[in-house]
Amino acid sequence: MTAAILTVGCRLNQAESDCLRGGLIAQGIKVLSGECRIPIEVVDVIYINTCTVTSNADRTSLMLVREASRLSPKPYLVVMGCLAERAGTQIAAIPGVDEVWCNQRKQKEIAGICPVPERSRALLKVQDGCDQHCSYCVVSFCRGRPVSLPIAEVALQFDQLIAQGFQEVVLTGLNLGKYQEGKKRLVDLLDTLLKRPGRFRIRLASIEPDEIDDELIAIIADPRICAHFHIPLQSGDDRLLQAMGRNYTTGQYRKLIEKLLKEKPDANIGADIIVGFPGEDDNSFQVTRRFLEDLPLSYLHVFPYSPRPNTLAARWGDPVPRAVKKARVSQLRLFSQERRRAYQRRFVGTVREAILEPKDRALTDNYLRISVMNGIGKTTDSRQSPVLGPKGELVKLRIELRDEELIGWKI
Repeated sequence: MTAAILTVGCRLNQAESDCLRGGLIAQGIKVLSGECRIPIEVVDVIYINTCTVTSNADRTSLMLVREASRLSPKPYLVVMGCLAERAGTQIAAIPGVDEVWCNQRKQKEIAGICPVPERSRALLKVQDGCDQHCSYCVVSFCRGRPVSLPIAEVALQFDQLIAQGFQEVVLTGLNLGKYQEGKKRLVDLLDTLLKRPGRFRIRLASIEPDEIDDELIAIIADPRICAHFHIPLQSGDDRLLQAMGRNYTTGQYRKLIEKLLKEKPDANIGADIIVGFPGEDDNSFQVTRRFLEDLPLSYLHVFPYSPRPNTLAARWGDPVPRAVKKARVSQLRLFSQERRRAYQRRFVGTVREAILEPKDRALTDNYLRISVMNGIGKTTDSRQSPVLGPKGELVKLRIELRDEELIGWKI
């Protein structure tokens, strides 16, 4: 029996698909590789793990469902994930869909299963759910209240991944900073994992700014915690932050970034920004732009505002014209490109530890993507590639710049 798993959306979805893959393999089912494309091979069953964070995510998810349902011969089609949770009746009505799993069903199916990743780095889900209910976010309604995997179970899966050969583990959750087991929090989980034997590094997935305290900042000084942090900002205007339901001010955000860089000066810090949120006029956008220019961020993920059903912000409509959103998104993405290039240039001539990836690529601890070179100045071909399968090896690379691309020489 063969199966394919198609995953749309965030690292949390990817981590859950990895657990589903592990469960299927344990049953003797062959799982085809490839995360978000319809397989060209004939398969018996397709699982589609959907996302609903934006209208684009909805469209991508529905497109995959419809394409899979039209395959001939048609596989058994199971649809799950946040769009399935939010619009299960709509999805069930699509001809060819055999099962729709709500998120509770998905969690039941993958409970206690160690992930089997396809990538060079292992994603390990340690937390789910959020009770913050930002005014624009529908995912917290789909995922429910915060829940955390017990530290002992996290440590067990972590050890299994290290034993499989993974040397980078990415801890992920819907709201990772809300990790809690009794009185123990994320800092206690990290302390436990850092005491494990073996050669490894830990990367933190996106973490909310109001969940990062001085104790957490102190423990990330450990060199095995990757110098890369994605900390959503969403807006540089305090008026809009309040309307969004965010639990911090721009002043608090700025102080947090300064503290992080004081502890880890090489850190690559990025942020999410929502453009065109209701109430964002020209002045508000310029306030955000000036705030970003003054912040030592290295990159941005910029998204146009997308009204989500049943959220508070959806009641306010979508007053910012699409063309205005598009222009503002373009401005901030160009700004992000400039910041990213400037950050990359800082490390030309330095040596960084990196995880080898397929196609002769590598990822440094501070999230620089490098083309790996061989001894004669060319990238290796597939037969000579240092990457053996999907599991990455930690190596040291001397970084150079060639035609605006970072290249690395293994030392």
